[in-house]
Formats: sequence, structure tokens, C-alpha cells
Amino acid sequence: MSLLHWVLWLIALPVLVSSGGKAGQEEGEFKIVVQGKEIGSEHYVLAVTENSASSTSVLNFRNPSNTQQKVQMESKLDMDGHFRPRGYQLRSDVDGKKGSIVGAFNPNAAMFEYNNGSTPTKKGLLVGNDYTILDTNIFHHFIFLVRLYNFDSKEKLQRFEVVIPQEADSGVLKISEANRETLSIGAKKVEARHLQVDSGALLIHLWVDRQLVLLKISVPSSGIEVVRVY
Repeated sequence: MSLLHWVLWLIALPVLVSSGGKAGQEEGEFKIVVQGKEIGSEHYVLAVTENSASSTSVLNFRNPSNTQQKVQMESKLDMDGHFRPRGYQLRSDVDGKKGSIVGAFNPNAAMFEYNNGSTPTKKGLLVGNDYTILDTNIFHHFIFLVRLYNFDSKEKLQRFEVVIPQEADSGVLKISEANRETLSIGAKKVEARHLQVDSGALLIHLWVDRQLVLLKISVPSSGIEVVRVY
């Protein structure tokens, strides 16, 4: 897989049991910063029950290499209680050019229909039994990996299969826990747990609080930071 595409899109403008599978609703907003400049934001809502989970989000940003270009993405994802997808919709608007992706999921197969205003196309992927969605630039999707990571396990290096609908791709991420840190989020000091996500091409850093709320995403090699706004 290539989470490298996930970063290049922003710059160039693409059975595990959760140890923190708490039920309830979580709502938040991230600001998106590239090379020290804020370029946009993502607002999301995540709802989790014992047997199901769902999320929606609206993301707006400007292309860092062409600040006149505006991008909006709206996502809707339905999942089971282990964050395995049941249905996915993504709508995009790039300077008025609209597109959409609709995902359907069957045992060991994911099928996506892509529509950019012309003839729709379909692409399928073979997948394992346990996987989740981590789509290009939909930053709140990293929350699913945080919830799936078992902080109580003796195995600190854990592997997770993900599917990237915008790239029609899938692969395995290796996630490990680093040292705990004190993180500055706005004017607040927060005790945070630090996870490192290795895609093989990129090292991505995640920080979460004691309630497993995702506070920050960082890709140092590309100067990308996504920070929760309280």
C-alpha cells in the first residue's frame, strides 16, 4: 500500500478487540497545518455502540501548492463494533468539480464505485477478515486505529489492515507505543500516549489522551500536523 499518496495529495493536490471501545458519541474538530501554515479544518462526529459504529465528517482546505484551489470532502461511514466497514460514502468538491465514492463490503471483498461526472467506474479489493477504513485526508479515520490498538497487550508492535478507498488500495500498518508525553494543545497541557504508525513508506505519529481521544497527527517528513481544537 502507499500511504505516501496520502501525504502527496495534501502537498500537491489521495480478530482484534479494542481496548478502548467505549460507547457513546464523540465530536471534534482538527486544524490542518502544512509547513507551519494552517490550510483547513475537519469536523467529525463518531458514534459507537456495543455492536456498531458510525462516523461523518466535513473537511475543507486549500491546496498548499495552489492556495486559490478550494477542496471540500464529506464522508459517511457505517461500521460494526470492531470498526469493520459496512458502507461508505465520500463526496468531494474541488473548485466546483464534484465527485463521489460509494463503498460496499462483503466477506473478504471491498467494492467501490467512483463517479467524477462522467461514466462511473468500479474497482474491487480482496481483504482479510479484520480491517478498517483509512481514507486519503480523512483524518478522523485514525481514531479507529487508536481504538483498535490494545494498550494492555504485551505485544507493543501490532499490525492492522486498512483500506484506502480514494487510492483503491489496501495494506498493513505496523503500530507501536512510544513514551508518554506532555502535549501542548492550544493553551492546555495534556498527558498523552504516543503511537507510531509505520506504513513502510512513512512514519506517522499519533497522540491520544487517557480517554483515547485523538489529539494530534504528525508526519514530520512532510511537515504535516493535524491538531485537535478543543
